[in-house]
Amino acid sequence: MNDPAETPPTPTTSDGAPHSFDVAIIGGGGAAEALVAALEQGDCRVLVVEQHRVGGDCPFVACMPSKAMLHDAVVDTSWRRAVQRRDEIVDHLDDRGHADQVVRRATKLVRGHARLLDEHTIDVDGTEYQTDHMVLATGSTPVIPPIDGLDELGDHLWTSDDALTTDDRPVRLMIIGGGPIGCELAHLFAGFDTEVHLIDEAVRAFPDLPEEIGNIVDDGLRSAGVCVYRGRSAVRFERRGGNVEITLDNDASLVTDRVLVAVGRAPDLAGLGVDTLGLDPEAPLPVDDTGRVDCAGSVWAIGDVAGKGQYTHLANHQAEVVADHLVGAGRRRFDDVVVPACIFTRPPVMMVGPTPPDLRARGDDAVWVEAKLSEIARFATDALGAGFLTIAVDRTTRCVVAAHGAGARFDELAAALITAVDGRVTVDRLAMSMWPFPTVGDILGPIYRRALDALDE
Repeated sequence: MNDPAETPPTPTTSDGAPHSFDVAIIGGGGAAEALVAALEQGDCRVLVVEQHRVGGDCPFVACMPSKAMLHDAVVDTSWRRAVQRRDEIVDHLDDRGHADQVVRRATKLVRGHARLLDEHTIDVDGTEYQTDHMVLATGSTPVIPPIDGLDELGDHLWTSDDALTTDDRPVRLMIIGGGPIGCELAHLFAGFDTEVHLIDEAVRAFPDLPEEIGNIVDDGLRSAGVCVYRGRSAVRFERRGGNVEITLDNDASLVTDRVLVAVGRAPDLAGLGVDTLGLDPEAPLPVDDTGRVDCAGSVWAIGDVAGKGQYTHLANHQAEVVADHLVGAGRRRFDDVVVPACIFTRPPVMMVGPTPPDLRARGDDAVWVEAKLSEIARFATDALGAGFLTIAVDRTTRCVVAAHGAGARFDELAAALITAVDGRVTVDRLAMSMWPFPTVGDILGPIYRRALDALDE
Protein backbone atom coordinates (compact mmCIF):
# COMPACT_ATOMS: atom_id res chain seq x y z
CA MET A 1 0.00 0.00 0.00
CA ASN A 2 0.98 3.64 -0.04
CA ASP A 3 2.37 6.57 1.91
CA PRO A 4 -0.21 9.41 2.06
CA ALA A 5 2.49 11.91 1.24
CA GLU A 6 2.80 10.37 -2.22
CA THR A 7 0.37 9.94 -5.09
CA PRO A 8 -0.18 6.21 -4.65
CA PRO A 9 -0.18 3.54 -7.33
CA THR A 10 -2.94 0.93 -7.37
CA PRO A 11 -2.15 -1.55 -4.58
CA THR A 12 -1.58 -5.22 -5.10
CA THR A 13 -0.99 -8.03 -2.67
CA SER A 14 2.55 -9.35 -2.80
CA ASP A 15 1.87 -13.03 -2.29
CA GLY A 16 -1.89 -13.51 -2.59
CA ALA A 17 -1.83 -15.93 0.35
CA PRO A 18 -5.28 -16.82 1.77
CA HIS A 19 -4.44 -15.14 5.09
CA SER A 20 -2.66 -12.14 3.59
CA PHE A 21 -4.48 -8.88 2.78
CA ASP A 22 -3.82 -5.33 1.69
CA VAL A 23 -6.37 -3.88 4.11
CA ALA A 24 -7.94 -5.47 7.19
CA ILE A 25 -10.94 -3.65 8.65
CA ILE A 26 -11.64 -4.51 12.30
CA GLY A 27 -15.34 -3.96 12.84
CA GLY A 28 -18.10 -4.40 10.27
CA GLY A 29 -20.37 -1.47 11.06
CA GLY A 30 -21.43 1.43 8.90
CA ALA A 31 -17.95 2.95 8.75
CA ALA A 32 -16.52 -0.36 7.53
CA GLU A 33 -19.28 -0.72 4.92
CA ALA A 34 -18.48 2.74 3.59
CA LEU A 35 -14.76 1.95 3.49
CA VAL A 36 -15.29 -1.35 1.66
CA ALA A 37 -17.38 0.48 -0.95
CA ALA A 38 -14.75 3.20 -1.34
CA LEU A 39 -11.94 0.65 -1.69
CA GLU A 40 -13.64 -0.91 -4.73
CA GLN A 41 -11.77 1.58 -6.92
CA GLY A 42 -8.49 -0.12 -5.95
CA ASP A 43 -7.41 -3.64 -6.83
CA CYS A 44 -6.76 -4.72 -3.26
CA ARG A 45 -7.59 -7.67 -1.05
CA VAL A 46 -9.82 -6.57 1.83
CA LEU A 47 -10.56 -8.49 5.03
CA VAL A 48 -13.48 -7.48 7.28
CA VAL A 49 -13.73 -8.90 10.81
CA GLU A 50 -16.95 -8.48 12.80
CA GLN A 51 -17.97 -10.29 15.98
CA HIS A 52 -21.53 -8.99 16.30
CA ARG A 53 -23.83 -7.59 13.58
CA VAL A 54 -22.54 -6.50 10.20
CA GLY A 55 -23.91 -3.01 9.63
CA GLY A 56 -23.30 -1.85 13.20
CA ASP A 57 -25.67 0.05 15.46
CA CYS A 58 -27.24 2.63 13.13
CA PRO A 59 -29.54 0.40 11.07
CA PHE A 60 -30.51 -1.88 13.94
CA VAL A 61 -30.44 -0.20 17.37
CA ALA A 62 -29.84 3.50 16.78
CA CYS A 63 -30.64 5.93 13.94
CA MET A 64 -33.18 3.95 11.95
CA PRO A 65 -35.38 2.50 14.72
CA SER A 66 -35.32 5.72 16.75
CA LYS A 67 -36.37 7.91 13.81
CA ALA A 68 -39.09 5.46 12.80
CA MET A 69 -40.58 5.41 16.29
CA LEU A 70 -40.23 9.18 16.74
CA HIS A 71 -42.29 9.53 13.56
CA ASP A 72 -44.93 7.08 14.76
CA ALA A 73 -45.17 8.81 18.14
CA VAL A 74 -46.15 12.05 16.35
CA VAL A 75 -48.71 10.54 13.97
CA ASP A 76 -50.53 8.79 16.80
CA THR A 77 -49.63 5.22 15.84
CA SER A 78 -50.23 2.62 18.54
CA TRP A 79 -47.20 1.28 20.43
CA ARG A 80 -47.81 -2.21 19.09
CA ARG A 81 -47.94 -1.07 15.47
CA ALA A 82 -44.88 1.17 15.96
CA VAL A 83 -42.89 -1.80 17.28
CA GLN A 84 -44.00 -3.90 14.30
CA ARG A 85 -42.95 -1.22 11.84
CA ARG A 86 -39.65 -0.70 13.67
CA ASP A 87 -38.86 -4.40 13.46
CA GLU A 88 -39.71 -4.46 9.76
CA ILE A 89 -37.40 -1.51 9.11
CA VAL A 90 -34.49 -3.09 10.98
CA ASP A 91 -35.12 -6.50 9.37
CA HIS A 92 -35.78 -8.00 12.80
CA LEU A 93 -32.08 -7.47 13.66
CA ASP A 94 -31.05 -9.82 10.84
CA ASP A 95 -27.79 -8.59 9.30
CA ARG A 96 -27.70 -10.93 6.30
CA GLY A 97 -28.41 -8.13 3.83
CA HIS A 98 -25.49 -6.08 5.15
CA ALA A 99 -23.24 -9.13 5.30
CA ASP A 100 -24.09 -10.12 1.72
CA GLN A 101 -23.17 -6.65 0.49
CA VAL A 102 -19.82 -6.76 2.29
CA VAL A 103 -19.12 -10.22 0.88
CA ARG A 104 -19.82 -8.96 -2.65
CA ARG A 105 -17.35 -6.09 -2.24
CA ALA A 106 -14.64 -7.40 0.09
CA THR A 107 -12.29 -10.31 -0.37
CA LYS A 108 -13.26 -12.00 2.88
CA LEU A 109 -15.67 -11.53 5.80
CA VAL A 110 -14.76 -13.27 9.04
CA ARG A 111 -17.13 -13.39 11.98
CA GLY A 112 -15.21 -13.52 15.23
CA HIS A 113 -13.25 -11.62 17.86
CA ALA A 114 -10.17 -9.82 16.56
CA ARG A 115 -7.07 -9.18 18.65
CA LEU A 116 -4.08 -7.19 17.46
CA LEU A 117 -0.73 -8.94 17.76
CA ASP A 118 1.16 -6.10 16.08
CA GLU A 119 0.35 -3.46 13.47
CA HIS A 120 0.38 -6.05 10.66
CA THR A 121 -1.00 -9.15 12.40
CA ILE A 122 -4.49 -9.95 13.67
CA ASP A 123 -5.63 -13.03 15.55
CA VAL A 124 -9.28 -13.99 15.03
CA ASP A 125 -10.26 -16.80 17.37
CA GLY A 126 -6.98 -18.62 16.83
CA THR A 127 -6.37 -17.85 13.15
CA GLU A 128 -3.74 -15.26 12.25
CA TYR A 129 -4.11 -12.83 9.34
CA GLN A 130 -1.41 -10.62 7.88
CA THR A 131 -2.21 -7.21 6.45
CA ASP A 132 -0.37 -4.26 4.97
CA HIS A 133 -2.79 -1.76 6.48
CA MET A 134 -5.21 -2.11 9.37
CA VAL A 135 -8.29 0.07 9.88
CA LEU A 136 -9.96 0.09 13.31
CA ALA A 137 -13.71 0.66 13.08
CA THR A 138 -15.18 -1.04 16.13
CA GLY A 139 -17.61 1.72 17.08
CA SER A 140 -18.62 2.66 20.60
CA THR A 141 -20.43 1.29 23.61
CA PRO A 142 -22.79 2.96 26.12
CA VAL A 143 -21.16 4.42 29.23
CA ILE A 144 -22.59 3.22 32.55
CA PRO A 145 -21.61 5.74 35.24
CA PRO A 146 -20.42 4.53 38.68
CA ILE A 147 -23.52 5.53 40.66
CA ASP A 148 -24.41 3.68 43.86
CA GLY A 149 -26.77 0.77 43.13
CA LEU A 150 -26.95 1.30 39.37
CA ASP A 151 -25.13 -1.94 38.56
CA GLU A 152 -27.59 -3.89 40.73
CA LEU A 153 -30.75 -3.01 38.78
CA GLY A 154 -30.64 -6.03 36.47
CA ASP A 155 -33.25 -5.85 33.71
CA HIS A 156 -34.60 -2.60 35.19
CA LEU A 157 -31.52 -0.90 33.72
CA TRP A 158 -31.63 0.02 30.04
CA THR A 159 -29.20 1.45 27.53
CA SER A 160 -30.43 2.98 24.27
CA ASP A 161 -29.95 -0.45 22.66
CA ASP A 162 -32.50 -1.92 25.06
CA ALA A 163 -34.91 0.99 24.64
CA LEU A 164 -34.89 0.61 20.85
CA THR A 165 -35.33 -3.15 20.76
CA THR A 166 -37.89 -3.67 23.53
CA ASP A 167 -41.42 -4.81 22.85
CA ASP A 168 -42.56 -3.48 26.22
CA ARG A 169 -43.59 0.09 26.93
CA PRO A 170 -42.86 1.04 30.54
CA VAL A 171 -45.48 3.02 32.40
CA ARG A 172 -42.70 5.14 33.95
CA LEU A 173 -39.21 5.76 32.58
CA MET A 174 -36.30 7.60 34.17
CA ILE A 175 -33.64 8.86 31.74
CA ILE A 176 -30.20 9.71 33.10
CA GLY A 177 -28.51 12.11 30.69
CA GLY A 178 -29.93 15.02 28.74
CA GLY A 179 -27.86 14.97 25.56
CA PRO A 180 -29.05 14.03 22.06
CA ILE A 181 -29.87 10.38 22.88
CA GLY A 182 -31.61 11.20 26.16
CA CYS A 183 -33.71 13.99 24.64
CA GLU A 184 -34.73 11.98 21.58
CA LEU A 185 -35.75 8.95 23.64
CA ALA A 186 -37.64 11.17 26.08
CA HIS A 187 -39.76 12.44 23.17
CA LEU A 188 -40.16 8.93 21.81
CA PHE A 189 -41.54 7.33 24.98
CA ALA A 190 -43.55 10.38 26.05
CA GLY A 191 -45.20 10.22 22.65
CA PHE A 192 -46.54 6.78 23.58
CA ASP A 193 -47.86 7.99 26.94
CA THR A 194 -45.02 6.77 29.15
CA GLU A 195 -44.41 9.02 32.16
CA VAL A 196 -40.87 10.24 31.46
CA HIS A 197 -38.46 11.97 33.83
CA LEU A 198 -35.14 13.27 32.48
CA ILE A 199 -32.24 14.05 34.81
CA ASP A 200 -29.20 15.94 33.54
CA GLU A 201 -26.21 17.39 35.39
CA ALA A 202 -25.94 20.25 32.89
CA VAL A 203 -27.93 23.33 33.86
CA ARG A 204 -29.40 23.61 30.35
CA ALA A 205 -29.74 21.54 27.23
CA PHE A 206 -26.71 21.50 24.93
CA PRO A 207 -24.66 24.05 26.90
CA ASP A 208 -22.14 24.60 24.08
CA LEU A 209 -24.91 26.06 21.92
CA PRO A 210 -26.68 29.41 22.42
CA GLU A 211 -28.93 29.49 25.46
CA GLU A 212 -32.07 30.09 23.40
CA ILE A 213 -31.56 26.74 21.64
CA GLY A 214 -31.44 24.93 24.97
CA ASN A 215 -34.58 26.75 26.14
CA ILE A 216 -36.46 25.74 22.98
CA VAL A 217 -35.42 22.11 23.48
CA ASP A 218 -36.56 22.03 27.10
CA ASP A 219 -39.82 23.80 26.29
CA GLY A 220 -40.44 21.13 23.65
CA LEU A 221 -39.74 18.34 26.13
CA ARG A 222 -42.07 19.82 28.71
CA SER A 223 -44.78 20.35 26.11
CA ALA A 224 -44.49 16.64 25.32
CA GLY A 225 -45.10 15.85 29.00
CA VAL A 226 -41.51 15.14 30.05
CA CYS A 227 -40.46 16.16 33.56
CA VAL A 228 -37.05 17.80 33.08
CA TYR A 229 -34.51 18.13 35.90
CA ARG A 230 -31.52 20.20 34.74
CA GLY A 231 -28.58 20.81 37.05
CA ARG A 232 -29.43 17.67 39.03
CA SER A 233 -27.78 14.27 39.37
CA ALA A 234 -28.80 10.84 40.63
CA VAL A 235 -26.72 9.64 43.58
CA ARG A 236 -28.35 6.31 44.47
CA PHE A 237 -30.56 3.62 42.95
CA GLU A 238 -32.42 0.94 44.89
CA ARG A 239 -34.77 -1.85 43.85
CA ARG A 240 -38.19 -1.59 45.47
CA GLY A 241 -40.05 -4.73 44.52
CA GLY A 242 -40.78 -4.40 40.83
CA ASN A 243 -39.76 -0.74 40.76
CA VAL A 244 -36.66 1.41 41.21
CA GLU A 245 -36.25 4.29 43.65
CA ILE A 246 -33.84 7.04 42.61
CA THR A 247 -32.36 9.50 45.08
CA LEU A 248 -31.21 12.85 43.66
CA ASP A 249 -28.43 15.09 44.93
CA ASN A 250 -31.01 17.34 46.63
CA ASP A 251 -32.36 14.30 48.58
CA ALA A 252 -35.54 14.20 46.50
CA SER A 253 -36.61 10.70 45.49
CA LEU A 254 -38.44 9.36 42.46
CA VAL A 255 -39.88 5.96 41.63
CA THR A 256 -39.82 4.42 38.16
CA ASP A 257 -40.21 1.13 36.29
CA ARG A 258 -37.09 1.42 34.12
CA VAL A 259 -33.89 3.45 34.25
CA LEU A 260 -32.41 4.41 30.88
CA VAL A 261 -28.77 5.52 31.02
CA ALA A 262 -27.88 7.94 28.20
CA VAL A 263 -24.82 9.80 29.47
CA GLY A 264 -22.73 9.10 26.38
CA ARG A 265 -20.75 6.46 24.54
CA ALA A 266 -17.08 5.47 24.70
CA PRO A 267 -14.83 3.93 22.01
CA ASP A 268 -15.24 0.15 21.95
CA LEU A 269 -11.62 -0.99 22.19
CA ALA A 270 -11.81 -3.48 25.06
CA GLY A 271 -10.11 -6.78 24.30
CA LEU A 272 -8.85 -5.57 20.93
CA GLY A 273 -5.22 -5.51 22.00
CA VAL A 274 -4.48 -1.90 21.09
CA ASP A 275 -2.17 -1.83 24.11
CA THR A 276 0.27 -3.88 22.02
CA LEU A 277 0.66 -0.69 19.96
CA GLY A 278 1.14 1.41 23.09
CA LEU A 279 -2.43 2.75 22.98
CA ASP A 280 -4.93 3.24 25.80
CA PRO A 281 -7.97 0.95 25.26
CA GLU A 282 -10.14 3.30 27.33
CA ALA A 283 -9.50 6.46 25.28
CA PRO A 284 -10.24 7.60 21.73
CA LEU A 285 -7.47 6.67 19.37
CA PRO A 286 -4.96 9.45 18.59
CA VAL A 287 -5.41 10.03 14.86
CA ASP A 288 -4.17 12.72 12.52
CA ASP A 289 -6.36 14.52 9.99
CA THR A 290 -6.09 11.64 7.53
CA GLY A 291 -7.23 8.96 9.99
CA ARG A 292 -3.77 7.53 10.56
CA VAL A 293 -3.10 6.48 14.17
CA ASP A 294 -0.16 8.54 15.40
CA CYS A 295 1.88 5.70 16.84
CA ALA A 296 1.71 3.32 13.87
CA GLY A 297 2.24 4.13 10.21
CA SER A 298 0.00 1.38 8.89
CA VAL A 299 -2.89 1.60 11.40
CA TRP A 300 -5.90 3.83 10.74
CA ALA A 301 -9.14 4.59 12.60
CA ILE A 302 -12.59 5.70 11.44
CA GLY A 303 -15.96 6.18 13.09
CA ASP A 304 -16.53 6.47 16.82
CA VAL A 305 -13.09 5.11 17.78
CA ALA A 306 -11.43 8.03 15.98
CA GLY A 307 -12.81 10.40 18.61
CA LYS A 308 -13.94 13.12 16.20
CA GLY A 309 -17.68 12.71 16.69
CA GLN A 310 -20.31 9.98 16.76
CA TYR A 311 -22.36 10.47 13.61
CA THR A 312 -23.01 7.97 10.82
CA HIS A 313 -22.39 10.57 8.13
CA LEU A 314 -19.09 11.57 9.76
CA ALA A 315 -17.94 7.95 9.86
CA ASN A 316 -18.81 7.57 6.18
CA HIS A 317 -16.81 10.68 5.32
CA GLN A 318 -13.83 9.41 7.31
CA ALA A 319 -14.02 6.12 5.40
CA GLU A 320 -13.79 8.02 2.11
CA VAL A 321 -10.78 9.97 3.39
CA VAL A 322 -8.90 6.85 4.48
CA ALA A 323 -9.74 5.11 1.19
CA ASP A 324 -8.33 8.10 -0.67
CA HIS A 325 -5.02 7.60 1.15
CA LEU A 326 -5.00 3.86 0.57
CA VAL A 327 -6.05 3.66 -3.08
CA GLY A 328 -6.55 7.23 -4.28
CA ALA A 329 -4.66 10.48 -4.64
CA GLY A 330 -4.03 10.89 -0.92
CA ARG A 331 -5.30 14.46 -0.77
CA ARG A 332 -8.42 14.18 1.40
CA ARG A 333 -8.59 15.23 5.05
CA PHE A 334 -11.08 14.62 7.84
CA ASP A 335 -11.68 18.38 8.08
CA ASP A 336 -12.01 19.14 4.37
CA VAL A 337 -15.79 19.45 4.75
CA VAL A 338 -17.93 21.03 7.44
CA VAL A 339 -19.41 18.64 10.04
CA PRO A 340 -23.21 18.89 10.40
CA ALA A 341 -25.50 17.20 12.91
CA CYS A 342 -29.22 17.10 13.70
CA ILE A 343 -30.94 16.17 16.93
CA PHE A 344 -34.46 14.94 16.33
CA THR A 345 -36.23 16.55 19.22
CA ARG A 346 -39.46 18.50 18.72
CA PRO A 347 -38.56 20.92 17.28
CA PRO A 348 -35.30 19.56 15.84
CA VAL A 349 -31.88 21.03 16.54
CA MET A 350 -29.47 21.69 13.68
CA MET A 351 -25.70 22.22 13.95
CA VAL A 352 -23.38 23.00 11.07
CA GLY A 353 -19.72 23.55 11.93
CA PRO A 354 -17.99 24.57 15.16
CA THR A 355 -19.85 25.65 18.29
CA PRO A 356 -19.22 29.16 19.69
CA PRO A 357 -16.67 27.87 22.26
CA ASP A 358 -14.87 25.94 19.51
CA LEU A 359 -14.64 29.02 17.30
CA ARG A 360 -13.30 31.09 20.19
CA ALA A 361 -10.72 28.41 20.99
CA ARG A 362 -9.58 28.43 17.35
CA GLY A 363 -9.17 32.18 17.49
CA ASP A 364 -11.50 32.77 14.55
CA ASP A 365 -12.52 36.37 13.95
CA ALA A 366 -16.21 35.83 13.34
CA VAL A 367 -19.39 37.83 13.75
CA TRP A 368 -22.56 36.11 14.98
CA VAL A 369 -26.04 37.18 13.89
CA GLU A 370 -29.46 35.80 14.78
CA ALA A 371 -32.96 35.40 13.38
CA LYS A 372 -36.20 34.02 14.76
CA LEU A 373 -38.71 31.78 13.03
CA SER A 374 -41.45 34.26 13.96
CA GLU A 375 -39.97 36.72 11.42
CA ILE A 376 -41.17 34.71 8.42
CA ALA A 377 -44.64 34.05 7.00
CA ARG A 378 -44.54 30.24 7.32
CA PHE A 379 -44.38 30.67 11.10
CA ALA A 380 -47.93 32.04 11.04
CA THR A 381 -49.43 29.83 8.32
CA ASP A 382 -48.28 26.59 9.94
CA ALA A 383 -48.25 27.67 13.62
CA LEU A 384 -44.65 26.47 13.80
CA GLY A 385 -43.79 27.53 17.33
CA ALA A 386 -40.53 28.96 18.61
CA GLY A 387 -37.46 28.84 16.40
CA PHE A 388 -34.01 30.40 16.59
CA LEU A 389 -31.15 30.46 14.08
CA THR A 390 -27.66 31.90 14.48
CA ILE A 391 -24.81 31.95 11.99
CA ALA A 392 -21.13 32.87 12.25
CA VAL A 393 -19.49 34.77 9.40
CA ASP A 394 -15.72 35.15 9.07
CA ARG A 395 -14.81 38.85 8.99
CA THR A 396 -11.96 38.34 6.53
CA THR A 397 -13.48 35.95 3.99
CA ARG A 398 -17.08 37.12 4.58
CA CYS A 399 -18.13 33.47 4.34
CA VAL A 400 -20.42 31.53 6.69
CA VAL A 401 -18.35 29.21 8.90
CA ALA A 402 -20.99 27.87 11.30
CA ALA A 403 -24.74 27.77 11.86
CA HIS A 404 -26.84 26.47 14.74
CA GLY A 405 -30.53 26.54 15.44
CA ALA A 406 -33.66 24.91 16.76
CA GLY A 407 -36.99 25.12 15.03
CA ALA A 408 -39.56 23.32 12.92
CA ARG A 409 -37.97 21.69 9.82
CA PHE A 410 -34.50 22.96 10.69
CA ASP A 411 -33.15 19.46 10.12
CA GLU A 412 -33.89 20.00 6.42
CA LEU A 413 -32.77 23.64 6.49
CA ALA A 414 -29.28 22.35 7.39
CA ALA A 415 -28.65 21.30 3.78
CA ALA A 416 -28.69 24.89 2.51
CA LEU A 417 -26.28 26.00 5.22
CA ILE A 418 -23.91 23.09 4.57
CA THR A 419 -23.77 24.13 0.92
CA ALA A 420 -23.04 27.73 1.91
CA VAL A 421 -20.19 26.73 4.23
CA ASP A 422 -18.60 24.06 2.03
CA GLY A 423 -19.06 26.20 -1.08
CA ARG A 424 -17.33 29.16 0.61
CA VAL A 425 -19.98 31.51 -0.73
CA THR A 426 -19.78 35.05 0.63
CA VAL A 427 -22.75 36.53 2.42
CA ASP A 428 -22.56 39.35 -0.14
CA ARG A 429 -23.69 36.79 -2.74
CA LEU A 430 -25.97 34.78 -0.44
CA ALA A 431 -27.92 37.91 0.51
CA MET A 432 -28.83 38.35 -3.17
CA SER A 433 -30.51 34.93 -3.43
CA MET A 434 -34.27 34.38 -3.62
CA TRP A 435 -36.05 31.94 -1.31
CA PRO A 436 -39.38 30.32 -2.21
CA PHE A 437 -42.27 32.01 -0.41
CA PRO A 438 -43.55 31.00 2.05
CA THR A 439 -41.02 28.40 3.26
CA VAL A 440 -38.88 27.90 6.32
CA GLY A 441 -35.92 28.72 4.06
CA ASP A 442 -37.20 32.31 4.06
CA ILE A 443 -35.33 32.78 7.34
CA LEU A 444 -32.04 32.79 5.43
CA GLY A 445 -32.87 36.09 3.71
CA PRO A 446 -33.01 38.26 6.83
CA ILE A 447 -30.12 36.50 8.56
CA TYR A 448 -27.78 36.94 5.58
CA ARG A 449 -28.72 40.63 5.24
CA ARG A 450 -28.15 41.03 8.99
CA ALA A 451 -24.70 39.49 8.56
CA LEU A 452 -23.89 42.02 5.84
CA ASP A 453 -24.88 44.88 8.13
CA ALA A 454 -22.77 43.49 10.98
CA LEU A 455 -19.71 43.05 8.76
CA ASP A 456 -19.99 46.59 7.39
CA GLU A 457 -20.43 48.32 10.75
